[in-house]
Amino acid sequence: RYKRKVSRKTFMYYSVIYQSKAQYNFTSKDIELMLMRAKQKNKKNNITGCIVYANDKFIQLIQGPKDAILKLYDEIKADDRHFDVVTLHNQQNSEKIWSEWSMAMLDFTGSAQQVMNSRILLESYLENVNDNKKNSEAYKIFRSEVQGLINMSEKLA
Repeated sequence: RYKRKVSRKTFMYYSVIYQSKAQYNFTSKDIELMLMRAKQKNKKNNITGCIVYANDKFIQLIQGPKDAILKLYDEIKADDRHFDVVTLHNQQNSEKIWSEWSMAMLDFTGSAQQVMNSRILLESYLENVNDNKKNSEAYKIFRSEVQGLINMSEKLA
């Protein structure tokens, strides 16, 4: 008798990383409300992500099922709270960089203490990723773009 091979289809995720500029009237309350809504919606749709806000700019990574990510990204591009949405990366992946949360937000505005706390949290998020995920293109691009944004923000401060 021959044993039948069972092919297991690997579930693939889709990643989008984008950068945008916040509208001039965007406030920290807007950020909190946006994050609260995103967490609820993302959890329901198996989407994870991380958004960084500094110097009136956003960089965000979202990952999840391709259809859900493309739908969400269309909604993000149409959101009038920001403009100049530029796609930095979009690609299929075998796993999410962070699967523990629906959305993380790091705000690099406010007091020096708040910025320091955000930097520590960001480093923790970036370092507590296994080596396989650290070698993914999505991780490398997100890390590089976020570091560039934060460095520029610090030079302007």
